[in-house]
Amino acid sequence: MSRRNRQAFDTLSRDLVLRATDRMETLRSMVERADSNRRETWERTLDRLRGLNNRAIARIEAAHMADDDAWPFARAQADQAMMDLMRALDDFDGHLRLIAA
Repeated sequence: MSRRNRQAFDTLSRDLVLRATDRMETLRSMVERADSNRRETWERTLDRLRGLNNRAIARIEAAHMADDDAWPFARAQADQAMMDLMRALDDFDGHLRLIAA
């Protein structure tokens, strides 16, 4: 059972990282096309998102390397990091789309 849980986690986390990377690329292009005074602030937000992405990837890797006893805690940390990243992406995406409309 533990092996199946780990494999499911690996698959899900890989998909989430790919989706987050694609979304960040889309947001980056939106910021580059924006003709606004806020562009510098938005670029800093993108830098923060890249940091959250790196944190999520590091937590996922830590969970992947964790032994069976530590895995539930490492997975919880990775899940939280992924949720933080997705929430931040949703917030920034919504903000940019409101301004672009």
